[in-house]
Amino acid sequence: MEFIKSKILKHPNLKHAFCLRSGGVSPHPYKSLNCSYYVGDQNINVKKNHELILKSLNFEKSFSVKQVHSNKVVCAEDHLSKNTEIEADAIICKSFDLAISVTTADCAPLLIFDRKELIVGAAHAGWKGAVKGITDNLIEHFQMNGSLIENILVAIGPCIGKDSFEVKSDMIKACIKEDYLSERFFINKSNNDFFDLGSYLVKKLENKGLRFIDYIDEDTYKNSEKFFSYRRETKKNNPTTGRMINIIGLTK
Repeated sequence: MEFIKSKILKHPNLKHAFCLRSGGVSPHPYKSLNCSYYVGDQNINVKKNHELILKSLNFEKSFSVKQVHSNKVVCAEDHLSKNTEIEADAIICKSFDLAISVTTADCAPLLIFDRKELIVGAAHAGWKGAVKGITDNLIEHFQMNGSLIENILVAIGPCIGKDSFEVKSDMIKACIKEDYLSERFFINKSNNDFFDLGSYLVKKLENKGLRFIDYIDEDTYKNSEKFFSYRRETKKNNPTTGRMINIIGLTK
């Protein structure tokens, strides 16, 4: 099983991975490492895919949320004993031997680590969550738990690239209304508009004072062998596709 790893998320107790779409058991059209229970794949396949990933990273337990393109952050420890589905788009965790994860298929995954306080975080950032401040909220949760900005490391994983994320005027207006900073990340080429989601997220993090940011600039839309892409499949009139998992945790 192949993973993408960040060059800055390094610590003896830290394990993380931006997963690819291959190496799992799901059949077509989710072939093969689909990690979402919400796209129509059989639960038994998704569960097995999760187990394969956790085993490869030496974790037994994991925590995730139902993603809803919000700016909500939850603490994993607050929900471990609950059986209810938690709606959120970012997670913070201070426990050892517990992996946290988000799934993506064009939206940007963020994995975050405080190298002094040993706190991990994960976020799912599409354009809606990004302009609503999902990254700001997550960093502020780190600070509320004792983190200093200079100790926070962030990796932004593969997402839809600036040459692939074509947008319409209503989305541009909605973004700018929510966050004026987003305006500079819209690009007009050949009378078409595109959005540079990855660079926008980098700037959002920099504006919070972060300096240790690794943006893994790989376009999920362009590489069908490596990545699931909701937008790519939608353009084929086939919106059924899997989701990649992006996972981080601390081991003792």
